[in-house]
Amino acid sequence: VRIPGHDAMDAVKEYVDAHQEVYIERLRESVEIPSVSCEPERRPEVDRMGMWLRDWILRLGGTVEVHELGNQTLQSGESLKLPPIIAGQVGTDPAKKTLLVYGHYDVQPAEKSDGWDTEPFQLVEKDGKLWGRGSTDDKGPILGWLWVVEAHQNLGLELPVNLKMVFEGMEESGSVGLDEWIMGQRGKFLSDVDFVCISDNYWLGTKKPCITYGLRVLVYF
Repeated sequence: VRIPGHDAMDAVKEYVDAHQEVYIERLRESVEIPSVSCEPERRPEVDRMGMWLRDWILRLGGTVEVHELGNQTLQSGESLKLPPIIAGQVGTDPAKKTLLVYGHYDVQPAEKSDGWDTEPFQLVEKDGKLWGRGSTDDKGPILGWLWVVEAHQNLGLELPVNLKMVFEGMEESGSVGLDEWIMGQRGKFLSDVDFVCISDNYWLGTKKPCITYGLRVLVYF
């Protein structure tokens, strides 16, 4: 079934609204994984978050390539394994355009003693808002793409594009290893991408998505 237009989009929106509690519980599960990339003792949790995403993409019928990036040498001289790039794909129709979504599954450090009213790695609803480290930066946004795929599948609707996903685990620590990986993917995973969406931005309030046209150090025309 190809998406016919507004009727299908309305159906997706209704599906999303009806499954809000399901999405919140899944977000809660991801927030409870303290994937802090800059803390060596929590680096295994970053890997665990990456595998959590891998498992969900596979569950939705997608394919996943887990790209290991090697080790990182810290200033102390300690060698630490880098979290992998999770490269997922849903759809391979040559008649469709291919959209690449970028996001990250690591988070900044957080402790309640930093000034949080609640435990940062426990998702809490307060005054109609959800509080938890990573809920907006960037676990909530990247999970949203997976639930859009799921909604289309459960409604019997065809996605209008092929979807590729690149999720990294070092964005909060300088994206170590990402540049080299991208350069190495010429003619490979990134070869047939038509559009790129950086899914690491914010909304203007609760009803308006914010479309970002430029980022620091980059020039767009």
